[in-house]
Amino acid sequence: MPRLAAEVIGTAMLVFFGVSSLINSGGQPLMGAVAFLVTAAVAAWAFGGHFNPWITLAVAFRGSLGWLGAVVIIVAQLVGGLIGALFTWAVVGPVGVNEGFGVTRLAAETSFLVGILAETLAVFLLCCVFFAAGANTGIGMGLAYAAGTLAIFAVTGASMNFARTLGPDVVMLFAGHDGSAEGLSQIWVYAVSGALGAALAAFLYPLWRPGPTKG
Repeated sequence: MPRLAAEVIGTAMLVFFGVSSLINSGGQPLMGAVAFLVTAAVAAWAFGGHFNPWITLAVAFRGSLGWLGAVVIIVAQLVGGLIGALFTWAVVGPVGVNEGFGVTRLAAETSFLVGILAETLAVFLLCCVFFAAGANTGIGMGLAYAAGTLAIFAVTGASMNFARTLGPDVVMLFAGHDGSAEGLSQIWVYAVSGALGAALAAFLYPLWRPGPTKG
């Protein structure tokens, strides 16, 4: 229960501060990058945990976490992402929803294949950093989130975390926003790319750094 509580709270904080920063800055990726960097570092320090279903999946692929435990933790993270998005809605109100609510969307000129490639690479880097960071996990994750946000925000909205994508999309659906249907129609792109990135990190990382990993 302490681990699950930490995952719920940490993921909620990551989504709240990251998404709120994007909304308040008018969708500026630099502000989102800074917010995700700082929040990931602080949340890891304060709560400990993954705060991201793809990191949990990568750890499970490497055998450091049982699959039942991984599923339970992922559910906790998704709940945390929804709570964080609801807190964001409560703070920014309808104005934030009308401005897009920081949701992840493929750019108009971005194909599904390009979107999957971009998100897969970002998740791959994030999971490898988690494996490598050790005592500096929070800072490492934060830097990976920041790099991904700056690199692919204009292409995919820079998800890198299914809880960060699902929470705002569900709130947009609750709010009755016209863009909610578009988000739900694209959500499979973020699911497929995240799973691919996690699997690639889990199976390729040991090639250059073999050995056990933390759960």
